[in-house]
Amino acid sequence: MTSLSSVTDVAHHLADLLNAHPSAVFSDFDGTLSPVAPTPDAAVAAPGVPETLRALADRVSLVGIVTGRGIDDVMSRVSVADLLYVGNHGLEWLENDEHHVHPAGLEAESGLPEALREIEHRLKAHMPLEGVIFENKRYSGSIHYRLSAEPGKTGDVLGPIAREIASEYGFWVSDGKMVMELRPGATVNKGSAVHRIVTERHLQSAVFLGDDVTDADAFVVLNTLRKEQGIRTCSVGVLTLDTDQRVIDNSDFLLDGVDDVVSMLLKLVALLPIADE
Repeated sequence: MTSLSSVTDVAHHLADLLNAHPSAVFSDFDGTLSPVAPTPDAAVAAPGVPETLRALADRVSLVGIVTGRGIDDVMSRVSVADLLYVGNHGLEWLENDEHHVHPAGLEAESGLPEALREIEHRLKAHMPLEGVIFENKRYSGSIHYRLSAEPGKTGDVLGPIAREIASEYGFWVSDGKMVMELRPGATVNKGSAVHRIVTERHLQSAVFLGDDVTDADAFVVLNTLRKEQGIRTCSVGVLTLDTDQRVIDNSDFLLDGVDDVVSMLLKLVALLPIADE
């Protein structure tokens, strides 16, 4: 998909698709339900998001938030109970009030603090750390450099350092929007998390909304499920200032930022009937 889609057209398409039950709507948080913020702590859900998600949860079988944030973090920002929360790119999830952690996440927990400290120490030897934020999310780590004096230069210097040290501790590094993520295994990502949920719940329709390159993993999985298993799926990309090309290439529709996402979800709620108990 290369051109922007009409909010109304997307809502009508999804309303028709989600008539196949059990049904699910998955969404990223940052850049999709929340405007991209200068720091992780500054992010808040866009106006109307909590109420719209509650209404949507009454109309589909499952609403899931799938994010790189830790579960406790994103739950405090969404503030909606009874959703399925998947955090740390699939390394942890909260389902029916039970917290689950992928074995890879448990293995990562002990080595992550030291890996982040070593990267910080090495980077400091090459450049000032002002504006660089090191975030330990327990099962994965993030290094944000959006607020550094020269983000492009910081990313160029940080990349090789982070990858070298991460590999020594059994992690791999993925790039996001002016952030680098330390994760314990390439086989655990938003795509693998969505695949597990679709399979376990026997979903017949599933939608994913996201703006980040990590969301493209889920888009690819949904595209594959549609082609190979006939499940009705749709990937909705969200354009921001620095959306990765892989998001665009793997989207069925493209919306213009968080405001379009909220508007589309409101229209979708109006089109869907409340589900039978």
